[in-house]
Amino acid sequence: MARLVVLLVTAAIAAVTAASVVGAPALSYATAACATHSFTIAFDPKRRAVLMDGGHVLASASFTSRFISGRCRRVPNPNRYDSGGFGVGIGTRTSFRCLTSKPIRVHVSATTNGSGRVIGGGLIVGIGSDTRLRVIVMATLSRKGGRYSSRVYRSATYCKLGARAH
Repeated sequence: MARLVVLLVTAAIAAVTAASVVGAPALSYATAACATHSFTIAFDPKRRAVLMDGGHVLASASFTSRFISGRCRRVPNPNRYDSGGFGVGIGTRTSFRCLTSKPIRVHVSATTNGSGRVIGGGLIVGIGSDTRLRVIVMATLSRKGGRYSSRVYRSATYCKLGARAH
């Protein structure tokens, strides 16, 4: 009987873990706190944005899916985003490294049209709390062209273009 209970608990844990990865396309939005102070962003405007800590993917967003790793702890969505001073967005494939003095928070979200259909996604990285998040990186993915096309924005204070991304 004890073996059966252990087997059932193990199967349930495995199912929940698999659901967080398999269920990524259904994730509309989520926020998580990650213990890292150093991270890399890889951005491909035609495919996705990926947040990495060394060799580990912490979060990603694409046109159809969003994902946050189990290495980060889910937290409430921030009440306020402070995202001033980014300058011009980068609309080409790029990657860069960022350093912070505090652990980061990551927010992923779906972008929907007026009828509720998912038409893109977003990934935001920042530092702060549930009440206020200072945005360091913001990536938006959209199939539309012009001013609504996919872009990544970065804070020059925390992220340096040309800094080696591993």
